[in-house]
Amino acid sequence: MNCAQKNELTMKSSQGSGSADRRKRSRVLDAEVGQSIRQHRKNAKMTLQGLADRLGIAYQQVQKYETGVNRVGAGRLMEIAEILGVPVASFFETSHGALEEANADADTDAAMQRQMIVAFSRIKDPQKRKTALAYVKSLTEPDTP
Repeated sequence: MNCAQKNELTMKSSQGSGSADRRKRSRVLDAEVGQSIRQHRKNAKMTLQGLADRLGIAYQQVQKYETGVNRVGAGRLMEIAEILGVPVASFFETSHGALEEANADADTDAAMQRQMIVAFSRIKDPQKRKTALAYVKSLTEPDTP
């Protein structure tokens, strides 16, 4: 039994069955982010070792991130995005829909929030960004008679 399997077994025994969907979504998201890191790294024509050197970690750790075995923290994800010259939101774009399928059975709010962030980050015109933000904010304000 490898380390990841032991950790998963420990998590399952310590948590109730109600968190199974959340764990599934987390694993799927970790794998999606890892695949996206790999794709962006390859697009940048950078080796595993090259990215690892820039991050100051072993290439095996980058490999674990890319396979979804280890979760990438927010700070590390920002470092990777900066090194590869891509926005952080680009790691959450999915081409084959596995994340959307996993979220279909569970609460879709998180998926919609990610889609909103990705869509907003694609708006290049500063005035359009301000307009979009003002519109979304207007939807959150209570209606006054």
